[in-house]
Amino acid sequence: MKTMRKVSKALEDYLEALYILELEDKPLHTTSVANKLQVSKPACTKAMKRLIELKYIDQKLYGSIFFTYQGRNIAKEIYHRHTIIKKFLMSLGIDRITSESDCCKIEHVISDKTLRAFEKHTKK
Repeated sequence: MKTMRKVSKALEDYLEALYILELEDKPLHTTSVANKLQVSKPACTKAMKRLIELKYIDQKLYGSIFFTYQGRNIAKEIYHRHTIIKKFLMSLGIDRITSESDCCKIEHVISDKTLRAFEKHTKK
């Protein structure tokens, strides 16, 4: 469960947003990602260029974005961490909105060992 740490916290957020949009069957375009993350389109464009440089995504003519094999695996892992942490926090009685907000912060710094413990706890 080890994420390649070439990816900054901000880029992890972009990969996760792309993955969620893909799961929701929504178009993967810079505008949709910017809207999802509530960031400016220029900031999003800059992040997409960096993800292309890292070979985590690619972009077709007319702006459609798609994952590379490695990019999808990393995005899936980030989303998995997010889901586990959110479930764990909610199992403690923390409301959905607070759990969502807190897990977005925790997911970037949690160790694999702690994540496995959270996952074990939520499967009980």
